[in-house]
Amino acid sequence: MAPRADGKRVSAGFAVFLISFLVLTTLIVFTILLFLSYENMYNNLIVEVGSGTEGAANDLATDITSVTSLQSVPFEYTLNDDGSDNFKNSRIIDKFVNSQTYRSSGSVYVVEKDGKVVSRNSFVFDSSDNLKTSDDGPLYITQEDVLEKITEADTAGYANKCTTNTGRVISISCVKISGTRYFVVVSNSEGTEGTRAEYVRVILIPALVAMIIAIVLYIVFVYFSLMPIKDISQAIAKVAEGDYSVRVSSKYADPNDYTTLSVSSEFTEMGSTVNRMIESLENQERDREMFISSIAHDIRTPLTSINGFVTAMLDGTIPADRQSHYLELIKQQTDRIRTLVTQMTEASSLSHPDPEMMEEFNINDMINDIVDNLEAQLTDKQIKVIKSLDPGPGIMAYGEAQQLCRVIINIITNAIKFTPQNGSIKISTETNPKTRKIIISVEDSGAGVEESKRQRIFESFYQADSSRKSEGFGLGLYICKQILAGHGQTIICDEGRELGGARFVFSFPYPPENQER
Repeated sequence: MAPRADGKRVSAGFAVFLISFLVLTTLIVFTILLFLSYENMYNNLIVEVGSGTEGAANDLATDITSVTSLQSVPFEYTLNDDGSDNFKNSRIIDKFVNSQTYRSSGSVYVVEKDGKVVSRNSFVFDSSDNLKTSDDGPLYITQEDVLEKITEADTAGYANKCTTNTGRVISISCVKISGTRYFVVVSNSEGTEGTRAEYVRVILIPALVAMIIAIVLYIVFVYFSLMPIKDISQAIAKVAEGDYSVRVSSKYADPNDYTTLSVSSEFTEMGSTVNRMIESLENQERDREMFISSIAHDIRTPLTSINGFVTAMLDGTIPADRQSHYLELIKQQTDRIRTLVTQMTEASSLSHPDPEMMEEFNINDMINDIVDNLEAQLTDKQIKVIKSLDPGPGIMAYGEAQQLCRVIINIITNAIKFTPQNGSIKISTETNPKTRKIIISVEDSGAGVEESKRQRIFESFYQADSSRKSEGFGLGLYICKQILAGHGQTIICDEGRELGGARFVFSFPYPPENQER
């Protein structure tokens, strides 16, 4: 009991480890996907802010160029003697810079190469030289950043920079106004709080809820999926303890039972197979007990007779002139015991044919010889034998001929035994080149075998008619099955098609291809 319990703990531990590993792996993958989805939303925010400032700078530069070109007025900036601006088209430019279209894109201004402001909306630099607006506070873009982008734009025509700082995405774009010495600078920032809130609301919470539901459903499914294995294991454990009355629950063994939808067809087939195995073991155990009782009786009876005869001869009860008669009776009883022991010994070794005894033989000739040798038994019951043998020039089989001959003899003598007076027996052979087998059938006109017993008659010690004492020990058909199994062949019993009795169908193998003539 202890080793089995330990084994079950190891198996359960492995199952728990496997399930835990799968769940942990799923959680890790799920976490990585959530992180990547947040990174994607964060990167989209950066792209959105950067493309917004870049687009606004390009559009404003294009609009300014278009207006000044249409009015044929030079776009330039000077100072009057009193220090006031002398910026031609300054009011037109201010309208663009302070329009709602560009104000929504951030801080917008027009500067010269040295950073001197020509036109602007609401931006200013704070005491730390950080760009800021009156509404949003500092943007953390310094004058050095602006001058750096102006220098780049003076060479390339445009320059962009997008960074993150203290939970905000900060972008600056600079575009040189074509045909002038001026530049459009657009700067904007946006906090990441909105993105995080949207991520939590749209992705994280639904994903976590879905993950929890999936894990719960997975655990429930695994639990219900393991229930049939647990039930089957418990049944097998009880069988190992000698309890053959136990059965796997019908909901795990009956394919027509739909009370447990989580049970797969494989588990149902397993449960059904285990039940059949237990039933077979139970039948064998019951037959074994019956056989032991029968064997004890069969051995005790002749031994009692032998003991009685020997005792009578020793004490002079049997006269000398009668001793030879009783010695003959003792020999008959001894032969019966020897036959019983021989059959029991042979039954355990016939499934392993001797390779040196394997040979080719003509099966039709073998059947004809067997029928001729059984003529006395057939004549005694006036049984008619109908032969339907393959008309080929010779059906060659391969195997241990003596043992395979014994199979045919046992089947035919069994048919004679259960065929009534003036009955019939039909013997047929046919070849099956596809499976490389010779199919042999023996059918009688007897009472047949009940369907519930057709499988069991091939079990050891089983006698279909247990209500009467039949000759033999119930090993004949079992021996046939063992011999055929040793040659890789099978035997079945079903209802006769023509004569209405029992019909035994079995096969012999073809010769190996490299030995065929």
